[in-house]
Amino acid sequence: MADESNGEAEVYLTKGRLEGLSDGIFAFAMTLLVVGLSLPEKSTIVQSTGYAIDLLVSLHSDLLHYILAFLILGAFWLSHHIQLNSVKSIDKAYVWINLSMLLFVALLPFTTSFSGDFPKVPIGAMVFEANLFALGMGMFCQWFYATQGHRLVEPTLKLAYIRYIRINNLIVPAVSVLGILIALTGSTWSSAIYLILPVVDFVVSRLTR
Repeated sequence: MADESNGEAEVYLTKGRLEGLSDGIFAFAMTLLVVGLSLPEKSTIVQSTGYAIDLLVSLHSDLLHYILAFLILGAFWLSHHIQLNSVKSIDKAYVWINLSMLLFVALLPFTTSFSGDFPKVPIGAMVFEANLFALGMGMFCQWFYATQGHRLVEPTLKLAYIRYIRINNLIVPAVSVLGILIALTGSTWSSAIYLILPVVDFVVSRLTR
């Protein structure tokens, strides 16, 4: 449907279509993460318990990044659902902000695999952390845009709730910056900083509620 009264075609997109696209990309990215857990060619696999254990141990970095990325993506999906539930209408700017955020959702399987392939090189973790920083900032930007002046939300939506979601959206970017700074020191375990996310989220929820 288009309105050409201004000489420009304005495309109208329902919130349901945007939710469907977002859910699909989140689901695809979360499923694709497992592809990074690759095994050697079958012809090179030795059929012994010792070899199998050594192989699992060698995959510890891949497994850690897979678990972290899956859980963080799940948390982002839940946050995205909660935010869209408060949004009553959308416009072109909001759609493009959401698409920019989804770009980094779709990129996460690659950066997760990359960081797992380079467990002893700080740049591997930094790429993963930079991806999560961008994803978190995308979530923050779309919520900020929708709620600034109650642009796309109900006028009755409480300012305290808006502020809480804004602060909550900044948790992952803040932890990602900390992880990058740790990686710059030469540490190869900087991604483990994401294990503190539940604690930080709990503290933030207590302080802002």
